[in-house]
Amino acid sequence: MSQSPLTGQAGKLLFEHKVIGRHNAAYYLDESCGYIWVDAPHWLDEAYSDAIALTDTGILARNLNNIRIVSMAMRANGLAQARGIDLGAGYGLLVRGLRDVGIDFHWSDPFADNLLARGFEADEGPYEVAAAFEVLEHLPDPLGHLKTARAQFGYETLFFSATCFDPGDIPRPDWWYWAFETGQHISFFSEQCLDFMAHELGMRKVHLKGDVYAFTTLSDLSWPGGWTRRRLERKARKVSLAEQDYAAMKQRVIAAQRDT
Repeated sequence: MSQSPLTGQAGKLLFEHKVIGRHNAAYYLDESCGYIWVDAPHWLDEAYSDAIALTDTGILARNLNNIRIVSMAMRANGLAQARGIDLGAGYGLLVRGLRDVGIDFHWSDPFADNLLARGFEADEGPYEVAAAFEVLEHLPDPLGHLKTARAQFGYETLFFSATCFDPGDIPRPDWWYWAFETGQHISFFSEQCLDFMAHELGMRKVHLKGDVYAFTTLSDLSWPGGWTRRRLERKARKVSLAEQDYAAMKQRVIAAQRDT
């Protein structure tokens, strides 16, 4: 019997299905918190031979949307000057995009190459804000990962994405989000599960917009109204870190040349 990575409770077998066309995968439900996981996903090295799946044709559009939401939420909730870290930053698109609208974010990902945010790799912190977009569904122990990252970096607000299911109406095997063809999605969350995870982190869950959520210790974190969003969007056009970043990286290149 498979035990839930979140609670240790025995899981209920939902179904089995082939992933990547050849590996048998068993999907279990933790009924105590509304969490679905794949048991013993031994194919992950194969699944992540490329950091971005071939089928991920929406990666740019989603990142542009996430950049807008995170920057807007930070500005509207007094976090505009906070240092941020992207946990599972991939090639660095979100980090570079946030810096381009004036948000001081840094890159962290042990499984990907930093192509777009070079020079802005994370240090030891602390970081007041973190992001984990399209990360949690890829992890065999998402709660443990967030606890470890919080202990290391000290974040008090985490922005993340989650495509939630209804525990009372489990999606059928034809649900697109299972992503059987890539084998990369191995954790699935309900709203109830997100509440449980927030509690375990000593935080609370906030649903911001669409599939974007936050865990936070702030007493008041919310999505701003229309007039506020328009005002903040105008301000964001004037505070890019791009020129400042260019100057800093130029000095780094010059210093490296002197040392050779």
